[in-house]
Amino acid sequence: MGYCLGLKDVDDTYGRDWGKQLWDLSVESVDIVRERIAEFNIDCDFQPGYIELALNASQEKELKSWYDLKQTAYDYSVAEWWGSDKVAEVANTERYLGGLFDSNSGHLHTLNYTLGLAKAARSLGADIYEQSPVTKINQGMVNEVITPTGRVKAKQVLLACNAYLDGLNRRAQSKVLPVASYIAVTEPLGDRLPITNRMAMSDLNNCIDYYRPTADGRLLFGGVNHPFNGEYKDSQERLRQRMLKVFPQLGDIKMEYHWGGMFAVTRSYMPEITHLGNDIYTAHGYTGHGVGLTNIAGRVVAEAMAGQAGRFDVFSKIKQGWIPTPELLRKPALALAIWKAQLEDKLSA
Repeated sequence: MGYCLGLKDVDDTYGRDWGKQLWDLSVESVDIVRERIAEFNIDCDFQPGYIELALNASQEKELKSWYDLKQTAYDYSVAEWWGSDKVAEVANTERYLGGLFDSNSGHLHTLNYTLGLAKAARSLGADIYEQSPVTKINQGMVNEVITPTGRVKAKQVLLACNAYLDGLNRRAQSKVLPVASYIAVTEPLGDRLPITNRMAMSDLNNCIDYYRPTADGRLLFGGVNHPFNGEYKDSQERLRQRMLKVFPQLGDIKMEYHWGGMFAVTRSYMPEITHLGNDIYTAHGYTGHGVGLTNIAGRVVAEAMAGQAGRFDVFSKIKQGWIPTPELLRKPALALAIWKAQLEDKLSA
């Protein structure tokens, strides 16, 4: 729930009324997930509970400001402040000064949720064509979408490619930067699983650690970023070492699986959900919050396409900074951003 841009920063940047609208839309995104799981009987191991954690005094102050906003201006009473003792009791780690717990947020098996949505869409009459990447869009009174094996004419088009635009639309691509992230999963932990309430957890660093239990009793741990979107030869071991900083008691535990992929960031740390003209819309740049926010993005874009753009405009008027589109410039821009983020994390530790 929420956005990559911190809640207090959202409030300061966009104002109290606009900030409240943005917050309410993020809350609705989680409601949509719950509704779709129930309506379409999607088996995706949804587990309520999520906590954001402070590693230092500055982060603790930041999280407490979010707590105050949620309790007062945003009328979100389910938020709870947990001190270090409570975090240690529930999660068996002494790494954090405290955290902001949200019982309404949660985590799920993202692939199974996606497959469930696809099945639901088909049941409602949608056609899904895989292995047919769009290579070009010819704009006109009716837009023409080109693929290697065919073409589709459509008055309205939504670009929902996130980190995988691959040069399809330069204007859209100039607002997002793909970033690689990697995840590793432990062997089954049985009664050694450290998070007793099975909540998801993440810290407040720029280059965050994020982790959660899986339904079969493993610990999923993610967060390693490569400055050039490659993969370290030892990325799995790097993730294990980061896990041990949080849970040193798991020193003898092995990682059984690991994988990675791209997510898209924006300079504003807010999603870009906007209209590019000629009935072409874009929804991307969730900056690590896409599992939830894609649900509300789809809803407000659909509303706008149907002629009701009020809630869509809450997102579309966010001003996004420009990011270079040529690969020659994007790679060093990414590397500088990651190195800067890593340096800030080290200096604040």
